[in-house]
Formats: sequence, structure tokens, C-alpha cells
Amino acid sequence: MFEDKNQPPIQSDSLKCGMSFVRRLDMYVNLVGVTKAKAKKIEKKMTCSNDCSGERPLIDAPIRASAEDDLGRAPVAHAFAQSILELDASQGLVVGVLGPWGHGKSSFINLMREEFEGIPKEFESSEELEPTSEESETRHALTVIDFNPWMFSGSDQLVDFFFTQIGAELKVKNESRLGKIADQLGQYAGILKPAAQLIPLPGASAVGEVIAAGISGLAGTTSADRSAQKVKDDITEALSKLEKPIVVVIDDIDRLTKIEIREIFKLVRLTASFPNIIYLLAFDRERVEQALSEDGVSGRAYLEKIVLMSFDVPQAQWKPFQSRISAELDHILALIKNTTFDKERWDYQVYPKIIMPLLSTIRDVKRYFISTKETIKNLGDQINLVDLFAMEAFRIFHPEIFRRLVKLRYELTEAYNFMDQKDERSKKTIEKLLEDFPDDNVIHSLIRYVFPAALSAHEPGDLGSWRAAHRMADIEFLNLYFDRVASDRLIAFRHSEYALDFLNDHAALKKYLIESVNPEMLKDVIFGFISLEEMFTDDMTVPGSITLLNLIGVVPDQQRLFDTVGRVVYKLLCHVENEKKREDFTEHVLKDIETYSSMIYFIDVVFGACTDVGSLPVKTNFRGEIRRRFAKKVGKTAPPMPLREWDIGRVYKAFLEETYADKRSKAPLSSNDDPVLLQKVLHSLKSAEPTQSSKFPQIWSDNDLDWDDLVKLFGSEDHIGAALSKVRGKFGDDEVLRLVDRYLGGWRPEFFYTGQSQAKGTKN
Repeated sequence: MFEDKNQPPIQSDSLKCGMSFVRRLDMYVNLVGVTKAKAKKIEKKMTCSNDCSGERPLIDAPIRASAEDDLGRAPVAHAFAQSILELDASQGLVVGVLGPWGHGKSSFINLMREEFEGIPKEFESSEELEPTSEESETRHALTVIDFNPWMFSGSDQLVDFFFTQIGAELKVKNESRLGKIADQLGQYAGILKPAAQLIPLPGASAVGEVIAAGISGLAGTTSADRSAQKVKDDITEALSKLEKPIVVVIDDIDRLTKIEIREIFKLVRLTASFPNIIYLLAFDRERVEQALSEDGVSGRAYLEKIVLMSFDVPQAQWKPFQSRISAELDHILALIKNTTFDKERWDYQVYPKIIMPLLSTIRDVKRYFISTKETIKNLGDQINLVDLFAMEAFRIFHPEIFRRLVKLRYELTEAYNFMDQKDERSKKTIEKLLEDFPDDNVIHSLIRYVFPAALSAHEPGDLGSWRAAHRMADIEFLNLYFDRVASDRLIAFRHSEYALDFLNDHAALKKYLIESVNPEMLKDVIFGFISLEEMFTDDMTVPGSITLLNLIGVVPDQQRLFDTVGRVVYKLLCHVENEKKREDFTEHVLKDIETYSSMIYFIDVVFGACTDVGSLPVKTNFRGEIRRRFAKKVGKTAPPMPLREWDIGRVYKAFLEETYADKRSKAPLSSNDDPVLLQKVLHSLKSAEPTQSSKFPQIWSDNDLDWDDLVKLFGSEDHIGAALSKVRGKFGDDEVLRLVDRYLGGWRPEFFYTGQSQAKGTKN
């Protein structure tokens, strides 16, 4: 209920008005003489403004008018203001608007101001709501002035500033009835400035008597004292003649220091007896009571001696509160192009479990979206938006936790291995973080929904899906958020994402990978395709596989690239579910692969010979047919581009495997072949086998040749010798060629068998 000075003082357990919204609105209707029909139109107008809340620039500042009222508080504020006007202010009046910091006290006062100063401007401009002459008579146009307590420092300035500022604002009003009062207030300020220090602290004995003596009489000993009393009497007389009271608004009291809060309330208590002065104080009751408590004297008791009427600003209603959040979210998302917003994760995980618990007031909402806006604008097209909103909430509302998260990047993103094991130190670090905040469900939800690898096991494909979704569960994206600098690996992955659009176009993909990607980064770019496998389509399989397999023979670091290419090709084939279609695609790819090395590698990928890649189910007869055709091709035709062959040894070993039992098979190589090819074959069949001498127990690596295979490939040692001469004549001598000479001379390395050495030859 509303409290007035004719009722008992404010009870210590309640400085509030508990009237329901409907009763407040009805009271407002009855007090100001507006018909209920017009009241509904007003409410409708306010509702319309709610729908447009997202169109206004978001600033962390109080609303100024009912048109900005998204929470439906305007009718309540108007009703409370009207109830104040009905009270007797002939002896002064102190009214409190109460609520925690950020609860909307300043906005509520501004809505009250509409009622104090007259008909709200938006209503005045509406023909539909034009008041009748009878309604106009019930309206009040009070003088409302603001005193900013932040402008003073110390009690020696407080009184001076207070009366000087009030006098100045009265002069600005340019009303004859107020001009004289303004001048008198200025005089009063000058006289009382030296006496300000006589004002006692809250809790002093006989507070009221001392205050009264301090300002009214000043012991009556000096002419200055008598002058002060005379000016005070003149001010009192002038104020008592006013038809309407003056409202003095003192806001943001709870933002002051403890000492400053005490000074403000000393001043109000000192001057509260001036007639027709209504002090409207906005503050957080809990903070003010703590500041006023001293020497065993209750701050609440002291406050009750000053504030005769109060109102607790109501908590924002759920629906308009949610509407405001949704409007601001839509506004920010509209700024981001070429990105997706995981609405399901937002609706069921991050928003209800992380964001919403941290937003309790409209100020929180404003602060959150204002602070988040720049981060979202800068990173929203690079990092998962839902994760960004979650981490920004911690940055803004839990900075102490956020600072710890910055130092726990590895622990937050280190994934469990295939055995569901995690580094014990990392696990304990995350557990310690959660133990430090046992009652904070928000931090627990953050770990669960944003950093799933921190404490729980995951599926093997999760790492790739997190990276594909730009989740902060991937350390590269987490580092980007913290550091605002993309690593080389992340740059490579962004290349992967861009190149994905070309995976179904052989020419475009080849052009992009060769011309736009640094060769040193090429492996990482191709590896990035694996994380994007959920986006693969059947039409990517053939052109993508051909391009990547042909690329191996072009780039400088071929051995470093081929295993990565194999994994991507395998993933592309896996997405072809129809077995007959998969076989057709295999045939198409083989037809357009440019090197024998890539052909046999692709065949091994398809048929599971590459154990680190995987295997595809294909018919046994299809496998046999493909390998036989390849061996036949090798036996009949030498590689057309030997310089690009990156693993010619694998090619010819595959030939030998398929033709070993065929005594009629012709050796595929001769001294007439391209010397480039011959050199590559000789070099490719070199190996380093573990060797142990019969004389020395230690094992070492010695250069070795797959001599038996080499003889089969050339048909005889004589043909090898002829090929050796041709290669040496073209390229000169090297270590491998000298090793071939040693074999041709009868030398063979020693091999270790069951603890005994066996020499294949001792010449040279």
C-alpha cells in the first residue's frame, strides 16, 4: 500500500508499496479523471512501443518517456506520482523510490516526472487522447528540479551546491513566483556554507534537535546567524505561498561512497521542513541502510525518520523482459552476414542455462548487449555465435572467472582420446575450477555446453564437427577469441572452408589450391576437408578425388601430402552409399589420374591397403580386376610423366605382386626407357635395413637395395647395368648409383637371422 505522513512511519520490514498492477492502473484512472476507455488506449499505445523497442539505439541510460517504456511501468509510475500529489506537502515531504542498482529507478522517476509536469507529451500530440477541459483541470504542472550529488565533494560544499543548484534551476524556469525564492536560496547557501560542518553524523544523540539548532538558530549569537534565520524565514514564507509544490529529485544515491551517502541524508534531514518541497530520493535500501548504520544505531531506523513514503520499483515482468532480450538479439544478429545461428543450442542450452541467469534487470540487458555488440561484429562471422554470446556473458558479469578461463585454454579444449582417457593434470585443473564455484550453476553449464571435451568423453567425429561449426571447443577458435589473431592452422582451415565450394569443380579447385594457398600450408588446407565431411556430396567425389590425387605430383613436399590426400579421398568415397555407384566413381577417378603413383595409391585407399586411412566394402572380383588392369598398364606403358612420379617404387612393387606367378610376364623396364624414370626407380628401391655384423654386436642402418625386385623389373643384372650407365651419363654419379655398382659386383649386406649372421656375398 502507499504510505503517507498521516499514517504510522515506514515499518522496518517494508519500505514498499505492494499494490497490484491492476489496482495501480485503476487508481491512476480514478485519480486523473481519464476514462477507462482512454486508459486502454494509453496502454495499447505503450504496448505498441514495446514492439518497436529493437528499433531504438541501445544505450545504458534511463528511458525518458512512456513511449520508451518496454516494461509497462508507465501507468504504475503515473499512479504513484498522483498519490504523492494528493498528500499534504505544507511541511515538506520525503519520498523514496527503492530498488537494487540497475532495477530501473531512474526510468521510473522519469515516468513519474510526466505526471508531475503535466500530460505526457505523446498523449498531448494524439487527437484520440486529447483531454477534456475537466481532465485538464485535474492535471498538474509542477516544477521538477534535479540535484546531482556527484557534483560535490565533502560537507563543506554540500549545502552550498544544493541551494545554489536549486536556485539556478528555479531561475531557468523563468517564473516570477520562483525568481525571488531562487535569489533567497542563493543567499542562504552563502550564509550556511561555513556552518555545514556543524551537521552531525547519523546516529548522534538527539539528532533532530541538533539539526534544528544547527540551521534555524545557530545559537542566535551573531549577525550572520540572525541573517541566516531571516533568509530561512523568508524562504519558508515564499514557499508556503506556492500553489503547487516543487519536486527535488536526488538520484543515484546508491552509487555514492558511504560517507557521501551520509552527507546526502544529513542534508535532506536538515532541510526537509521547508514547505512545499517534495524530495524524491532514488536508492538501494540495503546499501543505504548499511551506510547509515554506525555505533550500534540502525541505518533502517534512521532512514525511517526521514522517508515518509516509499515505493519499491517492481521486478520487470517476464514477457516484456524476454521481448526486450529477443529484440536486442535480433538487432545484433542482423549485423552479421554469412553465418549461422544454432537456435536449438541457444534455446535449450546456452540461453536458459548461461545467459538468462545473469540477466536480472533491464540494465543488465543493456549492459550485456552494448558490451557484446562490438565483439559480435568483429568475430561473429568467424566464431560460433552461440559460444560467443556465452563467453561474453562471463566476460561482462563474471570477470574473475573469465580471467581464469583465459589461462585454461588447453585444459578446456583437450579432447579425450579414443580410449576415453584425458591427461590427469588437465582434468584436475577443470575440476578445481568447478569446486571453487560449487553453487554457481552457470560456470558448470558453460563447461558442459561450450567446452564438452573438458570433463566428458566424446565421439571420434566430434572434433571435426566442432571445428566445422567454429566452436570454441576447438582450441584454434578459442585462441582467436582470446587473442584476436588467427593462427596459421586456423587460416588454413578457413581456406578449407572456402575451397569446399570448389570441390565439385576440378578446374576451379585446382586453380584455388595452387594459386591461392601457400604450398607450406597446403597439407593443413587439405586436412581441413576432413572436418567438413558432413558437407560432402556425391558430386564432389570424382572431381575432388582427381584434383587432390593429381596434386600430389605437383607440390614440392609430396611425401608429406599423400597420406592427408588419402584420408580425404576415403571420406569422399564413404559418402557414396550405393556400392555400384562407388565402383563407377572409382573407374572415373582412375581414368583421369595423371600419375601411376597416385593411381596405385588410390587403389590401395579403395581396397583398404592403407591401414591408416580405412577400408571400403567392395566386391572381391572388382578389386582383383582393378589391380590386374593396373599391372597390365604398367607392363605395357611406361609412366608418361616420370618427373611427377612421387612413389614409383610402390607402382612397380604392385606390378610384381600381380605378375609374380605369371612366368610369361615381360619385365616392364629396359635401358631404353626415359633416364628420368630409370633414376627414380633405382632411387625408390633403396632402403635402410637394420644390420648387425657378426663381429660387432650393435645394430645400425646400412644402405640396401631391393635387389631381387630390381632384377625382376629389368629382367637381368645386365639390363640393370645398361640402365645404370644411361642414368650416370645423364645425371652423373651419386650414392645410390655407386650402391648399384656394388651389387652388380657381387656385394651383399649382412642380415641378422635368429642370432646368427648370414652373408649373401663378400665381394667388394
